[in-house]
Amino acid sequence: MNELYTGYKILQLSDKELTNLYSGKFEIDGLKENEYLIIEDGNKEAIDYYCFRDGKLERVKYPILENTYTGQIKPRNPQQYCAMDLLKNEKVPIKLITGNFGSGKTLLCVVGALEAIQKGLFEKIIFVRNNVQVKDTDQIGSLPGDVLDKTLPYVMPFADHCGGVEGIEHLIENGRLEVIPLGFLRGRSISNSIIYSMESENLTKQHIQLIMGRVDEGSQLWLDGDIKQRDRTAFEQSMGLEKMVDRLSGNRLFGYVHLIKSERSEVARLCDLLD
Repeated sequence: MNELYTGYKILQLSDKELTNLYSGKFEIDGLKENEYLIIEDGNKEAIDYYCFRDGKLERVKYPILENTYTGQIKPRNPQQYCAMDLLKNEKVPIKLITGNFGSGKTLLCVVGALEAIQKGLFEKIIFVRNNVQVKDTDQIGSLPGDVLDKTLPYVMPFADHCGGVEGIEHLIENGRLEVIPLGFLRGRSISNSIIYSMESENLTKQHIQLIMGRVDEGSQLWLDGDIKQRDRTAFEQSMGLEKMVDRLSGNRLFGYVHLIKSERSEVARLCDLLD
């Protein structure tokens, strides 16, 4: 992902500098709109959080995501703290969360989207994912059944956080979830919904433009992705997510946070040792 912009800056301050910050006498230059500021003490422990909004720093309250499926989810590290605040920010309609496997990007997006639906902030979640198989695996052929049956394998990362297949079916039956393959999205105009694009590393710039163009009144676009897990050369060459960050960072309608730490398990964290 863009090496120069991760959606946040980390600043280590002395006691005197912290005093000046809290009294409004400490100025910080170079922050972009919706960029976070993680304040560390002398021991490199995160002690406070701010976000640059409308030309000024706003203190970020401790974020909690909650719905009936998962219960409460609290941030496990500073980057998750920022990401959770972004997901709860109703004024930023385009949200991008990136990170390695196990960093929590999908968990936070799903939990946050379900919370927003249950609070009545949106009518439903529109789930979009490019139906691309993992690189260097064999095609399994055509799948039987209707659209849901065919796309269910691609929806399972969502299902993991809402009660499995039964949870997915319950949300669909109650009009809270609609699954749309990327190829069926053209021409749609989607209002009062969260359009959630999972595994967005497998999107070209044109795909991202297509999805953004579906956002109508009252809707938001949420994307997650990990550029290390791209599965086709076309996505590597297009660099859709990188271009999105480069072109939209600093825009008041766009927010971005890159997660850096795997929180899934000790075993999952070993994956990085194979690089």
